[in-house]
Amino acid sequence: MKKFKHLFLWAMNAKLFMGLYFTALVILTGFVTLFTGTYQLEIIHLFQILLLSVIISLVQVGLLDDHVDFNKNLINLRSIAWLAFSTLMTYLTSKAFAWFPQTAHWGQWGPLLLSLFMLIGLTFMLLGLRWEQEADTLRLNRNLDHFKTKGGS
Repeated sequence: MKKFKHLFLWAMNAKLFMGLYFTALVILTGFVTLFTGTYQLEIIHLFQILLLSVIISLVQVGLLDDHVDFNKNLINLRSIAWLAFSTLMTYLTSKAFAWFPQTAHWGQWGPLLLSLFMLIGLTFMLLGLRWEQEADTLRLNRNLDHFKTKGGS
C-alpha cells in the first residue's frame, strides 16, 4: 500500500505540473505569436505543446522529487539540469515544429523568446516550491509546539 500511495502522489504531482506548463506554454506561445504578426495557434501545435508539457513535468518529478530540499539551496545541480533541459526542449520543439511563422522581423526570434519566458516561469516555479516547503516547515513547527504545550493530548 505504501508503494501505491507513493506512486499515486508522484502521478498527482506530475499531472498538476503538466497542467500548469500546458497552460503557461499556450499563453506564452500565443503572446509571442502576436509579435510575429499572426493571430492563430494551430491544433497540431497545441498537441505538441501538450506533449512537451508532459515531458517537462515527468522530468521534473523524476529529478526534483519530494526529497529535494529547496530551503537549503534553491539552485542545485538537479534544478539546473531540469531548467536547462526544459528550456532547450522548449526551444528545439518550437523551432522543429515551426510554431512561429518566419516573418521578416520577429519570426526568427519566436522560439528564443518563448524559451526565455519559459525559463523565467520555471525559475519562479522552483521559487514557489521553496515557499511551499517553508510554509510546510512553519506549519509543522507550529503543530509541534502546540503538541508540546498540550502535553500530547
